[in-house]
Amino acid sequence: MRAAAIGVGILSLAVSSYLPARGAMAAQAQPPGVRITYLYDNTKAVPGVRADWGFACIVEGRGARVLFDSGAKPEVLRRNAEALQVDLGRLDAVVLSHDHGDHTAGFPALGHRPGMPVFYAQGFSPSVVAALGQSGAKLVPVSKGLQVAPGMRTSDEFGTSIKEEALIIDLPDGLVVVVGCSHPGIVPMLQQIRATSGRPIHAVLGGFHLLQTPAAEVSSIVAAFKELGVGRVGPTHCTGPDAIDRFRDAYGDRFLPGGAGTVVTFKHTVVTIRQ
Repeated sequence: MRAAAIGVGILSLAVSSYLPARGAMAAQAQPPGVRITYLYDNTKAVPGVRADWGFACIVEGRGARVLFDSGAKPEVLRRNAEALQVDLGRLDAVVLSHDHGDHTAGFPALGHRPGMPVFYAQGFSPSVVAALGQSGAKLVPVSKGLQVAPGMRTSDEFGTSIKEEALIIDLPDGLVVVVGCSHPGIVPMLQQIRATSGRPIHAVLGGFHLLQTPAAEVSSIVAAFKELGVGRVGPTHCTGPDAIDRFRDAYGDRFLPGGAGTVVTFKHTVVTIRQ
């Protein structure tokens, strides 16, 4: 195993101190910091997982385990979780960004979950909401930001034709924002999150929906990230390879590679990438 500045593999990023867990058992089960594991992505970062169009990750910290999105296929989500030794049976909540199938159709992998809160943008289609309800979960529509767990909350609902929300992790030094596809526009979403929170944005991870965006517009979006003071970026999924390369060039060693199997841990001020 060797360290590299940029690479594909297990990524460990540390950017802040840990807030206490809700109980002694949770604290023992959780490593210090907040850890994000990519369970579902278009590419893979480690052997033994499957790449597939879609996105899902699990956020662990503050004594809670929160699944963000579920990818497109239940069998892929289950297989990748098993390969990464992630127990989907131990979840405190689920946050779904928007109602497209590549972010919600993997949800049946969770099975019957009576009472487990599932936060979703209020504008989800009735058919998707009905499918989610078959799990017995507690469905929580979101129009304005809601607390998911201590130090974790949803954003407000964004968008007109496609309703979407993000997951916001509040760390002592700033925010980590996890997005699904950013259909309402990644920059307006971040601008609103920054304005309403009054806090700096440490990192943004997920899909930026720039796959078919002209290069000049992508350059303007990268510049807007810099103007907003976004410290680190992890564009993946629907961001598109060309746009991802532009973010990589702009952020250098503050760029976070994606892919199923990537693990990002916010803990100190050192970035290491293990292959």
